[in-house]
Formats: sequence, C-alpha cells, structure tokens
Amino acid sequence: MASQKGDLSITALYTSATWSWGRLPGAKLLATPDARLAFWLTNAALWIARLFRRDLPSLKHSLLHRHLMIDKLAADARPTQVIELASGLSRRGVSMSESPALRYTELDLGLVMARKRELLDRTPEGKAALARPNLRLLSADVTEISLAELVEPGASLFVIAEGLLMYLKPDQQRALWAKIRKLFDITPGAFVFDLVPASEQPPPGRVGRALEALMKLFTRGRSFERDARTRSAILADLLNAGFTRVESLEPRSIAHAWSLPFPDARTQQLLFVCKP
Repeated sequence: MASQKGDLSITALYTSATWSWGRLPGAKLLATPDARLAFWLTNAALWIARLFRRDLPSLKHSLLHRHLMIDKLAADARPTQVIELASGLSRRGVSMSESPALRYTELDLGLVMARKRELLDRTPEGKAALARPNLRLLSADVTEISLAELVEPGASLFVIAEGLLMYLKPDQQRALWAKIRKLFDITPGAFVFDLVPASEQPPPGRVGRALEALMKLFTRGRSFERDARTRSAILADLLNAGFTRVESLEPRSIAHAWSLPFPDARTQQLLFVCKP
C-alpha cells in the first residue's frame, strides 16, 4: 500500500516481497530487487527488536495471513466486480482478473500505478494481464475520487481496502466508510478492510520508537495514525456509516480452520467485514 498523502513506497515494496515470499499467484510479476532488500532489512530490524520484545508478532506472517484472508473472503463472496483501494503492488488484481467474468478495478496514486504498469510490462505474462479489458489500473486519490462512477449497477460488488486505514485520521476513515456504504445503494456486495486499534497493539517501547523513526526517514515524516478508539468504537463508527452487519476476524482465531500457511505463527491483524 502506498499512502494517499506522501511517499510510502517502502510499505508497498515490503508487502510485494511478502507476497513473493509466500509464493502467491502473480506475485513474481511485481517482484524487484528493491522489494527484496526492503523485506530483508525490515525483517532483520524486527528480529533484533524481538530479542528485547518476545511478545512482538511476526510482520511477514501477519501480512501474509491478512492478504490470504481477504482473498478467501472475496472468493467466497463470488462478486462480479471488485474495487481495490490504494492497491499498491498487490498481486490480487492480476490473479483474480484471470476470470473474464470478473471486472477488477485498482486505485492508487499516479506514481504507484505508473510503477506497477512498468513492472508488469517487463514480462509476457505481465503484458497479457495489462491487456485484459476486465483489469483497470486507475490513478486516483481514494479520499477524493467519486467511487460511484466505477460501479456497475446490479453487479455484485466487493470493495477491498488493505493496508490503507491505518494511514488515515479517524475523520478521514469515517468519511471513506460513508462513501463506500453509499455504493451499496447502487448494487449489492460487501466491504473488507484491516485496522488494528492502537489499544490492542503492543506498546512501542524504545525499539518500536526507533523503528518508527526509521520508517519516517523513508516516508518523509509520515507514519501510522494512532487514536484512542477501541474495537467497539470502530464498530460503532461503521454502524453509524450505515452498515448493518459488521464482523471482525483475526488470523490467530481462524488460521487452522481456514488452512492458512504457518497457522501457529504469532500474528496480529484484524479484518472488518461490512455489509449493508
């Protein structure tokens, strides 16, 4: 995921390398040496951090579980159109758009989408994906674009926001949720996103603050937003946005039941599945 406001390409590189490490379909088409380096350096720093904080979850396993959980939710929903917000270097659109019956739309900032097209254009497989009429890579700020224009009325819709909400302030989150909820007045479907409340995260400590400072160095001063809302408060905000059914899912609770890889790894993620 690349930020909607500022340069967060380091996160896009790390997640891209995570999908390659997890051997997910389509991930190799977006793999780069820079991504592998970001993956190695970040994991090395986290390994050092865990020498002092045994309770820290594994980032690569957490992200892999999160990504595969969203894949399963999307597959089970059987939508005919998907919109992935702030898609970054996600391989999901390339993989899912292999089905001509599914229209897949990705949104991210112009520089991110230009880089994604460049990476896909390196190989015959990537060129073939770019040529699919049912795969759209659009340059846009998700907080500003009119999403309703992208929706086909009557066609089942699945909206994904992976790795985005933690970069938005609470008011920005609420505004985005309300905008997405209105899409389901046009067509049926569901919305899934991830967000771990700050109250549920391990306290950063000295090592965590050092890692955050390192992240800001790469991202021109931008970092994760942290606010005091609990899981219950986030659920209340979603209900206020107009969703009537909201479910929260954690990888550690369903890893074995969903046959996720590395089911016993220490992870921390939280998905919200929202329906009108």
